Amino acid sequence: MARRGDDVLFGGSGWAIVTEKESMDKKQLAAVIELTGELPGKGEAFKATKEENQYEIGEVRWGMIDRTENREEEEKLTVTPIVLERYPNGKAMRVLQAADGRVEVLNDRFVKAIDSASMNLDHEHEVQGPFFNPKFPKQVYWKSEATTLTAILYDQDELKEKDILEYLRDIKMEG
Repeated sequence: MARRGDDVLFGGSGWAIVTEKESMDKKQLAAVIELTGELPGKGEAFKATKEENQYEIGEVRWGMIDRTENREEEEKLTVTPIVLERYPNGKAMRVLQAADGRVEVLNDRFVKAIDSASMNLDHEHEVQGPFFNPKFPKQVYWKSEATTLTAILYDQDELKEKDILEYLRDIKMEG
């Protein structure tokens, strides 16, 4: 968890959320404080665990796209209805498709996490995405006026399902 200016950054294994602190309502702020004990100050970062918060020293570095990035090169992806069961652990993988037919794959829980009903309408009105940016080639993101959710894409070369994905590449799928 970190603060950069007026943004609060949350991150976990394979995902990150960056949001304007002002866009968080009292219930959301209370939930964060209940889980972590506090919000970091501007320019501070810490790793929150059940035992304690471990503070980071130095500039807050973030290896994921966030709402402050220049998005001129972003490419809209289509969320297809195709969900594959990842071998061997059975996690649902959602297939996304670019206009050129290329497919990308990520954990389906991120697609399901996009919920317009949970938006703070005083600060944001529409979720857009998912998008791909070649400057961040292993990531896909959704954005609103106040928040960005970034998720790490699966490395297709490591998937047992890569033959299926290669086959899907040239099939136009509707979202």
